[in-house]
Amino acid sequence: MKDQQEHPNFTGNIPPSIEEVKAYFRYMNIPESEAEVFYFYYQGLDWKSESGSPLRDWVMAADQWVWNLEN
Repeated sequence: MKDQQEHPNFTGNIPPSIEEVKAYFRYMNIPESEAEVFYFYYQGLDWKSESGSPLRDWVMAADQWVWNLEN
């Protein structure tokens, strides 16, 4: 997982476009199919956490998603 300071061009604004998510996952060397799963998962939750709290930063959520994939 890369440090967020290394990718300043990726904003955490909610909601991201699917193109932004795919670009970020490409940057992280994660398959595009996983980016789509992430995007549609959170799109289905209206960009909220599983507990219902609004996400403040999709990049942080993506970093956590990737960490969970790798661990």
